[in-house]
Amino acid sequence: MIDQSAFRDALGTFVTGVTIVTAYDSAGKPSGLTANSFNSVSLDPPMVLWSLSLGSRNLPVFREAASWAVHILAADQQDLSNRFARAGEDKFGDLNHGEGPEGAPRLAGCAARFGCTARFEYEGGDHAIFLGEVVDFERTAAEPLIYHGGRYGRVMPGAELASDTDRARLIADGLIVQEGSGDWKLTEAGEAQLQLLRQIESG
Repeated sequence: MIDQSAFRDALGTFVTGVTIVTAYDSAGKPSGLTANSFNSVSLDPPMVLWSLSLGSRNLPVFREAASWAVHILAADQQDLSNRFARAGEDKFGDLNHGEGPEGAPRLAGCAARFGCTARFEYEGGDHAIFLGEVVDFERTAAEPLIYHGGRYGRVMPGAELASDTDRARLIADGLIVQEGSGDWKLTEAGEAQLQLLRQIESG
């Protein structure tokens, strides 16, 4: 019997990007969620996939949608990722958004965006796997937001700078503090962000 917690931790060693997937529901209301279960499938035709927990309240939206879009978030869009990861929130409320050529809500400022026509849905254990054909895409020069080991990260120019740079950013964001012993610990804000990241990871 596989230990699910240990299995999730092992999967967390794989570095992924962070995406927001959007679509309109049957009433024409924009819907979206944060996901890191995104992958490329084919170049000819151009196809991508992502997966969603069968327990998600957003599942009916994407099962019925004729099109959806995957937004690969930029490094400065952590707040947007957190917003779309929270359950029960009007994620588009005061958010200024447009619409892509494929007919799904479009979020600005992302590193890349793939507008897709929905093609297939497959069953994958406790998740639904959605496969779409890319009909429009865009890419910017923005640095992507990445996810690893249960926390956000970013692409670093050199490995020798990663540790100090990451620590400085976490301190500046008020997510960690140094104790008298010299050890680092999460602040209350850091603990809250960790919970959001775990929610993203679980789908």
